[in-house]
Amino acid sequence: MIYIFTGAGMAADSGLPTFRDTGGLWENYDINQVCNFSRFIKEQNVRDLTFQFYNERKLQYAAATPHAGYLAITKLQQQQPVKVITTNIDLLHETAGTSDILHLHGRVDQMSCAQCYHYWDIADHVFKSGKCEACGSAMVKPGIVFFGEMAPEYEILHWLIEDLKSTDTFVIVGTSLNVVNPIAMIRSAGKYPQIIFIDLNIPAAAKAAGVICIEESAEAGLLKWIDAIGEE
Repeated sequence: MIYIFTGAGMAADSGLPTFRDTGGLWENYDINQVCNFSRFIKEQNVRDLTFQFYNERKLQYAAATPHAGYLAITKLQQQQPVKVITTNIDLLHETAGTSDILHLHGRVDQMSCAQCYHYWDIADHVFKSGKCEACGSAMVKPGIVFFGEMAPEYEILHWLIEDLKSTDTFVIVGTSLNVVNPIAMIRSAGKYPQIIFIDLNIPAAAKAAGVICIEESAEAGLLKWIDAIGEE
């Protein structure tokens, strides 16, 4: 089984700005306003700004096109079992035709309820205030995990890691490991699949863990790795 874990660097190669890097989205917006769960609950002006911020993201993401690395994953999935895990909220994997995707931090086409944690699809409709279709609460928000909020899909990630076998391959693409560190999680679980790390800037933690490092952009590195396993 192949697991492919993608982060912001994957989407960056399709022209989407990252949140944390220099020139990223957090330089133009206050992270303590547009992605803060407790303030969203308490402050109407923060809710308004948050809806504005993520509606801008919806437009931006809808205009993006999956690069060749996304398409290569889709082709690979047609040939053998591949599970995709992503911290990205865009839908570039889906647009490329990939299935079986776990979005750890939510999706840009969903709303969620801050009271009962129900999620529902809104497709390309804008984020706006309303009522939860499950419990009726008026405290609804973009279906994206904010700071200070539960991340329900993390439990699924833990179960996936517990099921890893030594014959599996876990590929990590375009992430700093600052938010989610699958390498640490895998090693803490006592699992030893083959781990591949693809990024232009390989974190020291990855090199210290003895993983196979490909110091390339997400797109170029994925194409190189998939070409290599196709020749085996």
